[in-house]
Amino acid sequence: MSIINKFYKVLKCAVITSFAAVCFSTVSYAAAVDNMDYIVHAGGQAGDDIGTNSLEAVKNSFLNGYRYIEIDFNFTSDGKLVCIHDWDTDYFRMGKPAGKALSGAEFENAKVLGRYTTMTAEDLAQWLYQKPNTYVITDIKENNISGLQYLSTHCGYIKNRIIPQIYNESEYDKVKAMGYSNIIYTLYKLNYSDKTNTKEIVRFAQSHKLYAIVFSTELATPNYVNALKGAKTKLMAHTVNSLSETERLFNMGIDGIYSDYLKENLK
Repeated sequence: MSIINKFYKVLKCAVITSFAAVCFSTVSYAAAVDNMDYIVHAGGQAGDDIGTNSLEAVKNSFLNGYRYIEIDFNFTSDGKLVCIHDWDTDYFRMGKPAGKALSGAEFENAKVLGRYTTMTAEDLAQWLYQKPNTYVITDIKENNISGLQYLSTHCGYIKNRIIPQIYNESEYDKVKAMGYSNIIYTLYKLNYSDKTNTKEIVRFAQSHKLYAIVFSTELATPNYVNALKGAKTKLMAHTVNSLSETERLFNMGIDGIYSDYLKENLK
């Protein structure tokens, strides 16, 4: 990327941020979120590929009518928040050591699987700003609080369309204090005894305003789901990639699912 192009990109982001700050200065961040029964995971599909968190994936999801898009985030080696599931897989075919984060410049100049466009948090925010009634659900793999603070600071003009996920009870108050309104409690990082302690999960949900509780399909038994219904909030499961599993979960009373695929491509 040339110096001129980099300067233009920074200038464009600053202009959009300044304009948006004025537009949203009197608007509450409490967005109305409805009918979130199907979330495309990792940006959705890009061609036949899944898990890319790429610009092509989110564009494809939006063009096909999907308005709830989960995105994975990680920090680069120099502290930029970017859209990527992890640094262990060589998505970029660069032969980098497993677990070694790219720098921001390396990431922006790379191509996912050799052909898809990478996105920084700022790139995603600029794309999302122009897409009404479209929401991003965060999955920040490391340093969730720092990542959500980064989004609040650098992408605050679209904060009302960011739905953060928290991974433990202690994160709730910190995230709420940042101004995020629709908070999802996802259980996958908890140890087994905590994620199966339905009484404690229900107690926490009843005393804290949650948009949803999310758990893996392996936990989704009738007894588990019935126990969590006492939370009086949406119950969602991940990651669901088949029609039969989708039908099983909805028949059980699940309110929504996360999937790698668009609905029409479920097997």
